[in-house]
Amino acid sequence: MTVATIAALLFGSGLFAWWHRRTQRRFRDERAALFDHCAGMFDAVAVADSGAEYPRLSGRYRGAQFELQALLDHVGYRKLPSLWLSVTLRTPLPVQGSFDLLMRPQNIEFWSASDSMDERIDLPADWPVHQIAKVSPAGWRPPLNALHEAAGSLIDQPSFKELLVSPRGVRIVFRVGGVQRAHYLVLRSLLPDETRIEPALLQALLDAALCIVSSLKVTKLEKAA
Repeated sequence: MTVATIAALLFGSGLFAWWHRRTQRRFRDERAALFDHCAGMFDAVAVADSGAEYPRLSGRYRGAQFELQALLDHVGYRKLPSLWLSVTLRTPLPVQGSFDLLMRPQNIEFWSASDSMDERIDLPADWPVHQIAKVSPAGWRPPLNALHEAAGSLIDQPSFKELLVSPRGVRIVFRVGGVQRAHYLVLRSLLPDETRIEPALLQALLDAALCIVSSLKVTKLEKAA
């Protein structure tokens, strides 16, 4: 190997290392700014580094306390990873158990509560297919009609992934993007293709969570009456 070849290899290695560091810095900056477009929708808003790949946002929307967490799912083999947004509304609910609806399960949903549930149940025909519905404790049943009506068209959307209802509140998981295809297929880089959560999308998810909570409280009052 000649001196010129060795020099060329060293230069190429150095150039690649510089490009990799630059890409990682860009990725870090994009992650940190994920909620920049929608933070103004909340009162008492706080965006904090959660120690994960993306920050966590907490704040009050229409008087209710929400937490937002983006989750980059690159566990297991897939063509392109997905970026999920977890929207959690924390409020006491008048239910005696937990209900989880997971769409298109692949057994690699590390963030899902489905695996910890006690019993799988069948849903009525008007619910979407390609799902797993579970409850805890076994034998408990949620008010499915009220949940289906409150969720509306949300659960029929291709990007909808999970609905969790428990005595502590409601969580919705929705796909908001993926990663840049060229970067991932060639270099396995996880640069996102969506760098900001847009207010219009988020408002639909927040309002859906509020509607579900309201329906459960109304259902409880109707039973009491």
